[in-house]
Amino acid sequence: MNKKSVLKVIAASTLTLTLGLGTLLGATPQEQIQAQAKTNIEHTSITTVSSSKAVKISGKYKTKAALNMRKGASTKYKKITTLKKGAVVTATYKKTVSNKKWYKVKYKGKTGWVSASYLKKYTKTKKVSNAVAGNNLISIGKEYLGVPYVWGGMSPSGFDCSGFTAYVYKKAGYGTLPHSSRTQYAVTKRVSSPDVGDLIFFGATPGSNTITHVGIYAGNGEVLHAAGNKVQFQSVAKGSYWSARVIGYGSL
Repeated sequence: MNKKSVLKVIAASTLTLTLGLGTLLGATPQEQIQAQAKTNIEHTSITTVSSSKAVKISGKYKTKAALNMRKGASTKYKKITTLKKGAVVTATYKKTVSNKKWYKVKYKGKTGWVSASYLKKYTKTKKVSNAVAGNNLISIGKEYLGVPYVWGGMSPSGFDCSGFTAYVYKKAGYGTLPHSSRTQYAVTKRVSSPDVGDLIFFGATPGSNTITHVGIYAGNGEVLHAAGNKVQFQSVAKGSYWSARVIGYGSL
């Protein structure tokens, strides 16, 4: 027997009991009808308090832990799937059941209810553009203009070419690059033309395929690098000394 049928039986029983007592107590038919109306009002009030209406909402949330998605807003409902920690879901409805909040959410084509206790508001992190990141690298590198070239150097007291690029990249938050121009070439992604902040790799002679030098592309046809006797800007524009020695470009 379902819930609706049970309520009908209870109401019928209440009516019978009310009419029976009314007859025993000598109540008139009108008094019996009034008593039943009062009982119906009380029953309706109790039903309204125990139920909870879903309220339409919108927004994205992230799971704080592994979380079961269910067919209804209670742990008594069958599980649809388990969401992994960090899953981003779209909420469409919310309701309170037994003083606990539940959200109806969508995730990868599935829709169900999850406990709000294990969700937090999701805010998408904005990715820093390549231009901003590249200009930041150049700004950091410019702080060391004029620092002397020192073979094997990797500090503001002296840099060699790969020591300079590794130091600048680390200070910009990219982690530790290997202290070798050839190894830096190996760990970067090949690009056909550089953005500001990308690495430029050079050979010792025009047309060489052996990497012997590295610098940071500064835009406007220039490279910022430790070369000659100091950290400096130099041209990589067509026809320049360094242009003829470019082997490739690398991006992180």
